[in-house]
Amino acid sequence: MEIGLYANTHGLGKKVGEAFVLQHTPFDEISAIEIAQLAESKLFHSIWFPDHVCMPINSGSTHPSGERPYQPMHNILDGAVLMGALAAATSRIKLGTAVLIAPYRHPLSDARQFMTIDQLSNGRLLLGVGSGWLKEEFDALNINYKTRNEKTSECIEIYKNCWSDKSINFSGLHYRFNNISMDPKPIQSPRPPILYGGNTPFGARKAIENCDGLYPLFFDQQFNPALYKPLQDIIRREADKIKRNLSDFYMIAAAWAHIKNGNKSLGKSSNRHTLTGSVNQIIDHLAELADEGYSLVTCMLMCPSGSINELKDQIQEFGEEIIPNVKTVTPKGEWKPLK
Repeated sequence: MEIGLYANTHGLGKKVGEAFVLQHTPFDEISAIEIAQLAESKLFHSIWFPDHVCMPINSGSTHPSGERPYQPMHNILDGAVLMGALAAATSRIKLGTAVLIAPYRHPLSDARQFMTIDQLSNGRLLLGVGSGWLKEEFDALNINYKTRNEKTSECIEIYKNCWSDKSINFSGLHYRFNNISMDPKPIQSPRPPILYGGNTPFGARKAIENCDGLYPLFFDQQFNPALYKPLQDIIRREADKIKRNLSDFYMIAAAWAHIKNGNKSLGKSSNRHTLTGSVNQIIDHLAELADEGYSLVTCMLMCPSGSINELKDQIQEFGEEIIPNVKTVTPKGEWKPLK
């Protein structure tokens, strides 16, 4: 099993009551390159970047976690730009999007940009893709919120075409072009993995129909490793219909995480938040997630203090106490392990 790190480019997480929020962080405290280099040295598999273009000051939209995690005025760095910088500043750690909101930009532009990241990083790109949740952001970008799922499906096909085909042609409801090229192709063959970020039956169907894996978020208040078993069952049924082999399909996840009180136990597993507690309790949670088929878990490390030093301490302790113990855990199920 592998552990990824959710980048702190949108701020440091903490729990407020029963809600999780991201704390507004000054630019000079984000230290994105230093954090990525530390994560690489501590054997994190990958670092994953969220995606927003702007942040509405007021919003009635519901985040997948149930609460809006962003402040009205919130520092947000661009993931793709930083991934390009990190491609040069690191040598091993993989670079992922968690997730790229496909409808925000023209798919040809994204295909070019992320091909460049795969080239610069010598084949370390992992493309997480989603449809988005923040309606006011779609409104600001003059993009129809109601058609976001249709556009995302077309964007995914265009990424694949751009990264594989010599002559690129596409005719859809939202995008149309003929006889264009996009070169060079990405380093990875046949192309970088595309993972669908979603917690819904629609997301599960899109993942097996169009992508290489599913990437749900464990944001529920109480730990339940089987939370998305219904989505896995949908994927199995749809795979059977389209005659797709699940041994080529990834099952990964993201979750809030926080080491508390060293090795002091924080009570029974059923009463704790996902990946929260002592080192041993977190290892147990990760083993249970592996039993449900997850080969990688991206950890959104909570830092209640709002200090970058707390994040560094969490990364260091994960790297020294947790990652070596879960690397030997083999995920169960028919899914392809993400390596």
